[in-house]
Amino acid sequence: MGESGEAPKKKGSCIGKLTALFVFGGLIGLGAAVFFILQPQDLSDLEGRGPGAVGKSSRDLREVMQNALDGGYSLSLTEEEINLYLRDTLKAEQAGMLASQVSIRSVAVRLDEARAEVIIEREVAGRPLTLSMFLRVEQTELPTGTINTEIFLDGGPYHESLPWPAVGGRFGRLPVPQGFLVLVLPSFKNLAGVYRTDGAEAVKGLDFIDEMARIRLEEGKLVLDPVPNTRAMPGAP
Repeated sequence: MGESGEAPKKKGSCIGKLTALFVFGGLIGLGAAVFFILQPQDLSDLEGRGPGAVGKSSRDLREVMQNALDGGYSLSLTEEEINLYLRDTLKAEQAGMLASQVSIRSVAVRLDEARAEVIIEREVAGRPLTLSMFLRVEQTELPTGTINTEIFLDGGPYHESLPWPAVGGRFGRLPVPQGFLVLVLPSFKNLAGVYRTDGAEAVKGLDFIDEMARIRLEEGKLVLDPVPNTRAMPGAP
């Protein structure tokens, strides 16, 4: 006589549950990333912007750098001066298929002791969005007295105990790894091209910075020196 009753229920595999958990966690992470990308970073700490900059005029940085080169003296440019100059000289326009929906509000820089951050502020369908890229300058003085300058497109590691990957910039309020800069690098290259002597735009000639022997970033300040041996390199004997 056969036994009657319900067949035992099959238990879900551990691998299936783990897979579902990872997928669910990934979707939550993706949603959080999109949320922070759509939140423009706070620019109120930048000098040379906002109500405090109203009525202030910028120096002609092209002329200032030329004078420093001719006179052989060190030049210190503040974050405020650079941002005022960008405000007064840069006429940036969005190109491409989305030009009717996207406009460029402003371009600004944030100067810290270890890095600079170049920020492009756009307006997309009436909402502000920000993209930024970090820059670091490292210089070493060779025994011959020649100074080797390297510019890195990153802001250093996310944390001292995590040397890789380096943080490349910020999409909105989200810090992104350096590899993500490939998505926005053309915008920053076009911006740099405006201020080159061979650029097609009216504002030209800031590539005098290439002739500076020493380039140093400080808090809220960019220090340029055309003379290679006026003082020892940071960290040099």
